[in-house]
Amino acid sequence: MIRNIFVIGILLLLSMSSKGQEENYISLYLLNFTRYVEWPEEVREGNFVIEVLGHVSVYERLKELSEGKMAGNQPIEVRNYMSAVEVGKPHIMFVGHWQSRQMKEVLAKLEGCSTLLVSEQKGMIDRGAAINFVIQDGKIQYEYNKENALNRGLVVSSRLWQMGISQN
Repeated sequence: MIRNIFVIGILLLLSMSSKGQEENYISLYLLNFTRYVEWPEEVREGNFVIEVLGHVSVYERLKELSEGKMAGNQPIEVRNYMSAVEVGKPHIMFVGHWQSRQMKEVLAKLEGCSTLLVSEQKGMIDRGAAINFVIQDGKIQYEYNKENALNRGLVVSSRLWQMGISQN
């Protein structure tokens, strides 16, 4: 009995650890995307805003990692919302897995905005995301759709596309 409890405890710790790693990788990717994307001149002043819809643990890790960091000459500001109604006009918008049901509302809020839309739910590339995180061979990677980024006025380095999985 004690052995079973011990094994269950170890398994829970391992799953929490891998989940924590997932949030860490996603947060690092989101920060690194700032280096490979060029936003239009008119949005290159003030704070560089990254909004996270849902996924509080990604928000918390991203906020921690971005403290004191800059995207170009703009200080990075990270915001978290639970509803698409609250979404502003960020430079990067990350829609967490459980909030993907709000994608239609997010797209409406971001209409005409130069926002890099990033998700982590299968099928979101077809619904407007430029980048979507996927787990392949036990690793977090991303798929992309160039057209979705170009349609938002973003210039993306070919290096970013080379590291991802094309869905065009």
